[in-house]
Amino acid sequence: MKKLLACLIAIFLLTVVLAVNYRPLFTSYAGLFSVHNASPGADALVVLGGRITSRIPYALSLYKRGYAPKILLTDVRPDNYNLGVPGLDFSERAIATAVRDHFHPEAALEIVPSRSGQGAASTFDEAWDLLHYCRRTGCGRLILITDDFHTRRALYAFCKVFEDSGVRIEVMGAPNGVFSEHDWWKSDAGLKAYLLEPMLFLVYLLTDANVAFLENK
Repeated sequence: MKKLLACLIAIFLLTVVLAVNYRPLFTSYAGLFSVHNASPGADALVVLGGRITSRIPYALSLYKRGYAPKILLTDVRPDNYNLGVPGLDFSERAIATAVRDHFHPEAALEIVPSRSGQGAASTFDEAWDLLHYCRRTGCGRLILITDDFHTRRALYAFCKVFEDSGVRIEVMGAPNGVFSEHDWWKSDAGLKAYLLEPMLFLVYLLTDANVAFLENK
């Protein structure tokens, strides 16, 4: 009986602690997945596929601040973007180009071709495409642009693929306007992002190539 009572008290105290301190605990948890280690002077900014509407404006802001002289856009696997309406294009390439033309038309925007010809379906696919690009063009330093929750996994994937290549990889997390590491638990999108990320990272620990059951960025 005493052991049971002690366990109940311990559970109650733990619940109270979590209830009072959940914000810093949840924020600290989210911080485990965030890396911002870039500095000006890179050869190119690389906007990874997914959430292009938030990542390309952030890349343009870094371009304006001298982080790199050009922006690279990965060639992601196409989807049915045009909805059957002639002249209507919602592809990442079209959106990125439109945003660039509106804010900084002078910025150099280049598409990194997919080795498969079918478009990248994962961060590992993008990493292999960029490695091929760097070998062809001589780029020695890249800054990845992706969402905060994806920065550590993206950096890990690229470092794994670029090992012994001599190319320096850095990363910056773009704010997405829906959630951040300080309030991710308040939205469906934030919960999905931060609760799935540990499992996705585990998969990336075990491979260095795209796997059939993962097609997200």
